[in-house]
Amino acid sequence: MGIKSLEYLLAPRRIAVIGSDQSFPPLGERLLLNVTSGGFKGAVYPVSSHLEAIRGIPAYPDVRHIPHQIDLAVLCGRPLDLLSQLDACGESGVKSALILAPDYVHRLGNPTEFINGIRDRARRYGMRVLGPNSMGFIRPSLGLNISTGGIMPGAGRLAFISQSATLAASILDYASVKHVGFSAFISIGAQTDVDLADLIDFLGIDQSTRGIVIYMESLEDGRKFISSCRAFARVKPIVVVKGGRYAESQMAALTHSGALAGEDKVYEAVFQRAGMVRVEEVLEMFHLSEALAKRPPPTGNRLLIVSNAGGPAVMATDSLIGYGGRLAGLSDETVKALNQVLPEHWNAANPVDILSDADALRFSSAVEIALKEDRADGVLAILTPQGASEPVKSAEALVELSTRYQDRTLLACWMGAGETATGRQILNEGGVPTFVAPEQAVKSFIYMFDHKKNIDLLYETPANILEDFHPDSNRVEEVIRGAGSRGQLLLSEGESKEILKAYGIASPPIFLAKTPEEARELGRRAGFPVALKIDSPDIPHKKDVGGVILHVTDNEIEGAFRRLRENLARAAPHARFNGVTVHPMVLWPGYEVAIGAKKDPTFGSVLLFGTGGDLFETLGDYSVGLPPLNQTLARRLMEGTK
Repeated sequence: MGIKSLEYLLAPRRIAVIGSDQSFPPLGERLLLNVTSGGFKGAVYPVSSHLEAIRGIPAYPDVRHIPHQIDLAVLCGRPLDLLSQLDACGESGVKSALILAPDYVHRLGNPTEFINGIRDRARRYGMRVLGPNSMGFIRPSLGLNISTGGIMPGAGRLAFISQSATLAASILDYASVKHVGFSAFISIGAQTDVDLADLIDFLGIDQSTRGIVIYMESLEDGRKFISSCRAFARVKPIVVVKGGRYAESQMAALTHSGALAGEDKVYEAVFQRAGMVRVEEVLEMFHLSEALAKRPPPTGNRLLIVSNAGGPAVMATDSLIGYGGRLAGLSDETVKALNQVLPEHWNAANPVDILSDADALRFSSAVEIALKEDRADGVLAILTPQGASEPVKSAEALVELSTRYQDRTLLACWMGAGETATGRQILNEGGVPTFVAPEQAVKSFIYMFDHKKNIDLLYETPANILEDFHPDSNRVEEVIRGAGSRGQLLLSEGESKEILKAYGIASPPIFLAKTPEEARELGRRAGFPVALKIDSPDIPHKKDVGGVILHVTDNEIEGAFRRLRENLARAAPHARFNGVTVHPMVLWPGYEVAIGAKKDPTFGSVLLFGTGGDLFETLGDYSVGLPPLNQTLARRLMEGTK
């Protein structure tokens, strides 16, 4: 099974629409109407045990009675009937199946058993299965609407995939109002067989698809997903919105870094490493996809704003700075050129205010000069309807400029209705990304830059960071195996420092004291003042139980030892007490750094880097990356922090 087998699912020639054993459900009748009224050139066969015809089409009592090879069976009936219907499909050689079964989780006593039954049959019969809990899919260029949605969108270059059927239905309505076309519109459902990676593989080689837009909630096979995205992100932008960003389960981790490297942070790292770009809101998916499909992404985050109104320019500037962009500087040549076309009292700064009496000639002249500015990575042209403004003529001029400066990132914001709306339509049809609000345009610019950075990461080939670096791997393995043989889930601080030492990383010495008197002797060896910490294999976070005392002097050390032991007995009476570790106080100026790693159940190994110390969780100044790293990838991970 693979990309080719999805042809039967997503480009079928013969379709069977199967109701339940009791009757043909309204869901199936609606889907049948969509299939037969959308211009589909293939054959459709309703299946119902009680009806001779449905909507005038002869029906068959069982899929096994259809005298032709079926490419796709659509199962619309009750969840209780679906597994037996899948068996019938498999026995009759059906190539693929779409299972609707909305809200099956709430309709079945054991939904897990139901899902496992679908997966088992997909493997047994070699049949690709989409769903359950899918609203179906639409391929407008094929005249194919195999969905329960009542709208057939126009053909376009964007493919949309949604894990949420209800969100997909809402997006379909929005797309209809906004005249957004699709190469494919797919509600993926529960991913029992066909998953996001399969669909990306299919759409990646689909000639009618220029970009892929995804609404995602979760993944099961993270590595398969990354592989698929990396294969196609260079040639087709992949834009994603991730739902479920703040799962409470993220805090169920043994270590601070494990908790902070939670699910959403890991997904963020995955999207970057896979060459995707993540946006915050659903509508931003379409704004960004349109922009990437029409203009090249900027190589930097410097934006030059040209506007005939001060207020919108200020709003654009605020958004730009807020999202990490910069205002482009103006060279002397640019200022001289603008002096030739603008009134003498213009502001001579970015944003370039061309004033409210600007006509189409002044507007287009200023934008062309801005497009020539080497200090700018992109240009945003903002027009508001005022007395002298000419939205239509200005739009026509910008379209002409966009064809002459095809290597430049040009965005337009036409605010208003009437002639301004007509101007927006001209810009849209002329290949200029167009927005109704400056904030939308600026966010798309920043997202385009993020996309460029993530694509650049795809070309990084991980290798040894230092060719002449040879850590003591045998000692590292010895420490870890020893801890494992003792049933430890965490390394002790002493064991951790052994590993640092094996990797050539210096750290302060550590001494273990079993008694207060031994602590005093070890403190003298370390040099006062010292730091004391509880040593217990049952306490991963020492400060949580009052297990750390700093700046301890010679006269205080025996009392501090007893206080630590009492704190542990009070806070965690069943915890083991190995003693107290004694450390020299490190007071030189510098930075406290946190470095962590964990195994993510979906994506495997994950690394964390950030600001350490007492404010580690409070500041939240850390970033997450995926190994292996090279110099550039490691630097990019570090640059993700303050």
